[in-house]
Amino acid sequence: METEDDTPTALLDVATNLLAILLIVALFALIGQPQQQQGASQFPADPVSPLRFIEPQRELFAPFSRFYLVIAGRIVPWDQEAVVAALAQDPEQPAGATHQGRFTWIAEPLVTRDLDTFQLRFLPDPQAIAAQAPAWRPEDTDVLLGELKRAAGERVYPVFIVYPDGMDLFAGLYDRLQQAGPRFRWFAQAADEPILIGRMPAQFTHYGIYW
Repeated sequence: METEDDTPTALLDVATNLLAILLIVALFALIGQPQQQQGASQFPADPVSPLRFIEPQRELFAPFSRFYLVIAGRIVPWDQEAVVAALAQDPEQPAGATHQGRFTWIAEPLVTRDLDTFQLRFLPDPQAIAAQAPAWRPEDTDVLLGELKRAAGERVYPVFIVYPDGMDLFAGLYDRLQQAGPRFRWFAQAADEPILIGRMPAQFTHYGIYW
């Protein structure tokens, strides 16, 4: 049988137990809260890919170039041997002509490196080329692609010099070249703009200046 003296003691025990429960709940809440905040504040880790970025291997020696003139509705190889033969026939004459156009040999500039530097300008003659070569036919494209494939096996790749009157022809050839796969380059040339080739120190010091 409870008395009046026992009532404050019982209430004090209930309050003490309730306070202990609240402290335990608060302790678990404080322990769990930093973990939740830490997990929410961290960004998800980037996926680790097993593939590495592979840098293309540099070629020690650039491939050889074979020039093609796309002009007057024709695609013809530029006959460089004819230019060399004309220069060899008369070495003291810096200018001359071949069956494809006119050339000018520019004297070697003074440089600190002995690289046999030179510069040559060649201006094609559209009328002469049109008279010598027939108009381009669709079947000629297959023949040309076969020649380019064989030349690629010898590391010789084409460079197309495209003049305004050959741009439409080259536009149709471009897709075929892309599908065929061999490397190629092309340049748009003005009607009165000569081809400029030569040897210079930058060709040996600047990797990839041409290919």
